[in-house]
Amino acid sequence: MSFLHLRRAKVAPRAARGEGERAAAFLGVVVVVALLFSATAQARRAPGPGGTVIVSVPADLVGAVVEAHIFAPLLQPRGLDVGAAAPDRAPLAGAPAWSSAVLSKIAVDDAGLRWTLTPHAPVGVVKEAVARCLSGRPDRTPQSSWPVMALRAAGVSETVEGIGGDVVVTFDKPVFVLPELLAFCPLRAAQNAPTGAYAISGPGRLAWRSGSFDAPPLLGAIEVRASAGTDTTTDKADVVVNPTGGDSGNGATQLSPWPDVVVLVQGSGARDADPFGLSDARAGTRAFRTALRADLLAAAWASGRGGPTEALLPPGVAPARPLPASVGVDRTPLALRPVPADAPRVSVVVRGGDVVTDGVAERLAVILRARGRLLEVRRAEAQSEDGAERGSELVRWHPPTKDAALALLSFIGARPELNNDPAVRRALDDRALLAADPAVRLAAALALERALLDSRRVVPLLVVDRFLVVDPDLRGVVVRGDGVPLLDGAWWGGGR
Repeated sequence: MSFLHLRRAKVAPRAARGEGERAAAFLGVVVVVALLFSATAQARRAPGPGGTVIVSVPADLVGAVVEAHIFAPLLQPRGLDVGAAAPDRAPLAGAPAWSSAVLSKIAVDDAGLRWTLTPHAPVGVVKEAVARCLSGRPDRTPQSSWPVMALRAAGVSETVEGIGGDVVVTFDKPVFVLPELLAFCPLRAAQNAPTGAYAISGPGRLAWRSGSFDAPPLLGAIEVRASAGTDTTTDKADVVVNPTGGDSGNGATQLSPWPDVVVLVQGSGARDADPFGLSDARAGTRAFRTALRADLLAAAWASGRGGPTEALLPPGVAPARPLPASVGVDRTPLALRPVPADAPRVSVVVRGGDVVTDGVAERLAVILRARGRLLEVRRAEAQSEDGAERGSELVRWHPPTKDAALALLSFIGARPELNNDPAVRRALDDRALLAADPAVRLAAALALERALLDSRRVVPLLVVDRFLVVDPDLRGVVVRGDGVPLLDGAWWGGGR
């Protein structure tokens, strides 16, 4: 082989290697470009800031929705963490089932009488928030806070002090449920300045703000509107709470963790007069519930989202209990006859009426008419101290907490005349209602519920779901236990 041939033979492999290296480099560039394109596409799908959400809620929830977004909560259940920083938030020291952006630690003594809260926020601000939540002080707000009602029913008094860098709560009776009482309690700064992710920027409008205790929200603004009492499942609202039409349309439905209960609360005089024939624990009660037809009421007024119940504590707060079979009850349709104008009248106060409560009131009027009586409905928005004693009260009650004992205590605290019954008083004296063990508290709560039902002062009629209808492009909406929608971690996705 000539020298030229040898030279060509040696150069050829080297040229081939160069071409392979160039091809590999080109392939690497293609891969990098593809990865960059993919990352850009992923970024486009990631939560983006900005945008406005319109929330339509019943009038009695407007204040709660606004408060939940402009004030940081003292603490919250870990399963309901919201906001951009929620996944990285550590459990609260001393109460691992809870988390907080305001508190760093919580501790209780062995007797359950003294709690110590170590805050990130200024001690004075946290002390006022705790005092306001537990007792209505220092600004003497109306006693509508459910922890105030619960402690009142349990006969518990407390003092709240700032000692050094801690907030100390001292009870006169053992209380092992302070985290449950302070859940979602709002932290207000001086002069009610916001501490949460949003601030009020106009009537019914909340705007994004910096400087909150949590990471900034992803939405730019929230508009909160009171529903007009008609079908609110329209394109005008992005989140609708309890739409009266019951149809979710193109929206996604999110249920509250537990339903509402429509309850008839009888005053002592109404209970003794027994206009509904409930004194007969078997035939009378069975006949009343058969005539009520709670299943049809739920179908007609709640689009089938509910049904009959004989329990005050709904599923999700207490174990579901099966309804007894209606054996030997006359199912003949009610026979209506003319009732003279001077016939006995039964007065019922309807609290914050909605279509479901109004439908139940109409059915009660039919039942009374069949018994030769007339129903007189009176409207009231707020709970008065002696309202239950003037007659009967019809209310759609949503337990404010999933803790059965605290929920019942808040119900009784708002209606103090209920504890006039000796059996109810004995059940209220049980310290297990505020014990550390949830199972012990539940057993005590079921005993208290039974005492209320046996008194015939409290008559549960039906359960009705509380739910949201959410625009399918809106992501990250969380439903609080009391049915309040939380949008701190929500964002617009999809085609928005």
